[in-house]
This record gives sequence, C-alpha cells and structure tokens, in this order.
Amino acid sequence: MDNFEKVEKLREKANVSFEEAKAALEESNWDLLDAMIVLEKQGKTEARKEKFSTKEDADLMVVDQPEKKEKKRGNAFTDKCKVLWHKSCENNFVVERNDDVIINIPIWAFIIIILFTWHVTLIVMVVALFFGCKYSFRGADEMKLANDVCDKVSEAADKVKESYDKL
Repeated sequence: MDNFEKVEKLREKANVSFEEAKAALEESNWDLLDAMIVLEKQGKTEARKEKFSTKEDADLMVVDQPEKKEKKRGNAFTDKCKVLWHKSCENNFVVERNDDVIINIPIWAFIIIILFTWHVTLIVMVVALFFGCKYSFRGADEMKLANDVCDKVSEAADKVKESYDKL
C-alpha cells in the first residue's frame, strides 16, 4: 500500500482531513495503527462509547455508539464525469437529410470522432450543411439549447445557399 492509499484509509477510518491523516502518518513513520493512536491521543477521532452489562439476567450486551454520519465520500470532479458519461450514453447526435436519418450515434462516440478527426469531420459537417443535412441531439434529456444552435446553423447555411443561387 503506497502512502496515498494509507492517507485515504486513515482519513476514512478516523474521519479526519487529509492533512491531519498525513501528519499523523508521518509522525508514526507511516504505520496505520500507530497513526490512529496518535489521532486518538490528539482527540481528533470520534470516541466510541461502549457500555457493557455484566448482569446475569441480561440477554444482550448493550453497545452505545455514536451514529455514523452518512457522508458521501467522493470527488466532485469524478461525480461530474459520471453524470456526463451517463448523459452522453442516453443521448444521441443525429444527422438528417430530407427527414431521413443518416447518422444516429451516441454523443460519446461523436465526441471521440471529433477529438481524433476534427479537421476532416468539421469540413464534412460544413459541406453537408450545404447539401441539406440537419444536425440535432435526441434522447432522454431535453437539449433545447443545443438543438436551437443546430437549427440556427442550418438556417444560416440555407441563407448562404439562397444568396449563392441568386448570383
């Protein structure tokens, strides 16, 4: 287990900050048990209150522990990435011409295509606009803003075509 994993483990078990966990581990020469003891001595961990009954007629041992806080441990960045991934799988990028669907792919696939072949893809997309193709986003989420932008781009291409036809 590397140092980062030890800090993460101690932080999780002792309910302390990264800084406190790292300091305790450094003080205890990166030994988890010794670091936990250091934190307990400093009063930074939640003390467990346990009560035991020694009565003969007692059926159960009574243990009174503070309620653990239901705290979601996670990174805001990874949470956002998960949400974006989920949305990119549920929604599709659609290319239509004369009300016939030519391409219907998940947004994540469209993003990968753009990332690796942007110079060719953008040129093809612009040229396709002048041949009557229309772009839109469909799926579980309402993507009104993105679809409005796609509609405006299509309208602009139609205006350019019309002005070229007048020449």
